[in-house]
Amino acid sequence: MIKVKTFIPNSQNPLHINRLDLSINAFIAENDIEVIDIKYNTAAVNSDGAILFYPSAMLIYKTKE
Repeated sequence: MIKVKTFIPNSQNPLHINRLDLSINAFIAENDIEVIDIKYNTAAVNSDGAILFYPSAMLIYKTKE
C-alpha cells in the first residue's frame, strides 16, 4: 500500500533545531518501508523585516506487507 507522511518542523522555532533530514531519516530507520519519493518545499515569510524560511517535506513510501 502506498502512503505519505508529512514532516513540518516547529514553525515557532526560526532556527529549526529539529532538523528535517533527521526526522525523515529516523522515520525511515524505524519503519520497514520502501521510499518512493521525497518532495521538499520551502515557504518564506517576511516578519518585521526579517525573512524566515519554513521547510517541509512529504515522504511517499510503500509499506512492505
